[in-house]
Amino acid sequence: MDTLIKKYIDFDQALVILDPHLALYLFGMLFILYFGKKIHDLMTSYNLNEELVGVDNKAVAVSFAGYILALTIIMSGILSGESTVTPSENVNRDIFFDLLNTCIWSMLGIILLQIGRIINDKILLNKFCNSKELTIDRNVGTGAVEFGTFVGTGLIIRAALTGEEEVRLLISIVSTLFYFFAGQIAFIIFGKLYQYISRYNLHDEIEKDNISAGVSFGLSLIAIAILLSGYVSKYESLIGLSMWFVISVTVLLACRYIVDKTILPGHLLDEEISQDQNWGAALVEGASAIGIALFCIAVI
Repeated sequence: MDTLIKKYIDFDQALVILDPHLALYLFGMLFILYFGKKIHDLMTSYNLNEELVGVDNKAVAVSFAGYILALTIIMSGILSGESTVTPSENVNRDIFFDLLNTCIWSMLGIILLQIGRIINDKILLNKFCNSKELTIDRNVGTGAVEFGTFVGTGLIIRAALTGEEEVRLLISIVSTLFYFFAGQIAFIIFGKLYQYISRYNLHDEIEKDNISAGVSFGLSLIAIAILLSGYVSKYESLIGLSMWFVISVTVLLACRYIVDKTILPGHLLDEEISQDQNWGAALVEGASAIGIALFCIAVI
């Protein structure tokens, strides 16, 4: 009992949050977010500031929110994972290497997120131009899909970082690149299968500014990324990853049927999304998929 009481009133643990070095990490994160915003602005055909605050473009805001969230997910993986520099007795030296390590991997993360955005535009949603949909049509559905691919990519990169042992930087980068491209291929395959089982044309609905179609698909992409990243963070077998992907796709596609028949009975989910453009139903479907994904990775 005394031990339990001492644990709850441990003053040393309370002082941890007052460590002045935490401010350095915070400023470092803010700098990387600012730098990431500048790179995103340079890599897109539109002016980010103008779209966000000049014309109040919600579609661009949704997409960019996913980008920022993905970047913070990657940075959290860098600092919490085993891939950071081995600590030394010099605390200031440890912080310096932590910040340097965070900057290096964050730069790689920014590059990979931009590559993922291009893959999204040219392959995943190849029937139209994403930039046009975001800026001219202000298509929130397209923004929701980009949100999903950004966050999903961030989760996979984070898993690759936290799953690494202490290895050489080059080997770690190659491993991260491999899992990144494996994740992009998984998104493309899942997108094809998602379209196959849907009673509506996903591209057509998104191009028609159907927010519900974009929300449903974007959240489903996050769900598949959670499943894949959960495996990558725990295991290294490529055969196992392939098998887990097949199982994950089966589970998520079955989830749509389960949601249709049990959680949203009486009306076909596909009709709610395509005909009624019911983004509330799409949100329930996507939340259910993410919930099932979180449950599955907890038990593997």
